[in-house]
Amino acid sequence: MTNLPQSWEIKTLEEVCEVVMGQSPNGNCIFDKDKNKDLIEFHQGKIAFSDKYINESNFVTSDVRKVAKENSIVLSVRAPVGEVNITTKDIAIGRGLCSLNGVKINNNFLFFYLLTLKKYFNDNSTGSTFKAINMKVIKETKIPLPPLKEQERIVGILDESFANIDESIKNLEQDLLNLDELMQSALQKAFNPLKDKSKENYQLPQGWEWKSLGEICYITDGTHKTPQYKENGIPFLSVKNISKGFFDLSDVKYISLEEHNKLIKRAKPEFGDILICRIGTLGKAIKVCLEFEFSIFVSLGLLKPKISIISDYLVYFLNSHFIEIWINNNKVGGGTHAAKLNLSVLEKCPIAIPPLKEQEQIASYLDELSLNIKVLKENYKTQIKDYEELKKSLLKKAFEGRL
Repeated sequence: MTNLPQSWEIKTLEEVCEVVMGQSPNGNCIFDKDKNKDLIEFHQGKIAFSDKYINESNFVTSDVRKVAKENSIVLSVRAPVGEVNITTKDIAIGRGLCSLNGVKINNNFLFFYLLTLKKYFNDNSTGSTFKAINMKVIKETKIPLPPLKEQERIVGILDESFANIDESIKNLEQDLLNLDELMQSALQKAFNPLKDKSKENYQLPQGWEWKSLGEICYITDGTHKTPQYKENGIPFLSVKNISKGFFDLSDVKYISLEEHNKLIKRAKPEFGDILICRIGTLGKAIKVCLEFEFSIFVSLGLLKPKISIISDYLVYFLNSHFIEIWINNNKVGGGTHAAKLNLSVLEKCPIAIPPLKEQEQIASYLDELSLNIKVLKENYKTQIKDYEELKKSLLKKAFEGRL
């Protein structure tokens, strides 16, 4: 906060805001869920803010009630720390939230400034189970403060700029969804399904035949016991490492070579095999193409072809909408329990098998389309990231007095 314009001051939040820390209600502090179905979500800062808050008037007792006034800033002070929003009405706030209502500051100016402080609040939070910031840290937080007219001018620029940026990001996110739909549409056309998704009414082209997955693949899963993890060693993969449709090794765990050698006696993934998610995230299939050995957890199924079949073709078919519906109809669990695709059920999964030459043609076409879609997705994601960086740049300029 150096080299600010001459008319600017440095203030603490305590000097310019009314600060109210939230508090959990006692047992007598109730509200009518039936009359307020859209306002029953009591925010403790554990999830992203929305417009679902408990009305201040819905509390029976007033001794414990903490209220964020309309158009004040709500700051998440624990799990997670640093998320902010502006209220559209008086709302009751839980102990995970803090309300800041400007006394000598434009609340929208304060909102934009707090967007820049997420790292600061996280760096100044305490706690081992989850991080939290206290009132002292909040009150002593400094803010560069221009005259009120200048605050309003800056808010006007940021409001318009952020609205335009958010609209561009929204369009790009829709473009990403459209690409997913394009790929799924291509899969549907490649496998010739009808609107009636039952196998009996699924008209196969001439020369194709139905086989169960158990007829064309040996099927097993990974170890059912959680191994002893090491800092380095052999990669140990689970659903989280393939559920995005590619091998995600950004958060991979490791086991010893000795334990790996024991586990591969049960399931040894090799090039050309197929992994499929069978617990939690269901159905996503991917071909093994890694150049190093690894072991797998029980959440992954391992498919080893036992007939002549193009693995890429089988992966595309397993990721089709037809199989997605079949899995949804044959899974067990869900809700409070993790959804599961039992191996005995997976063996019965229906697979449409064309001649090998046609498998190659379908896989080749979908490979090319998939690659083009991947390039476009990366381009859109880069643009979204650039827009987010533009927001940060605008905020930096705004609070350095250069906007």
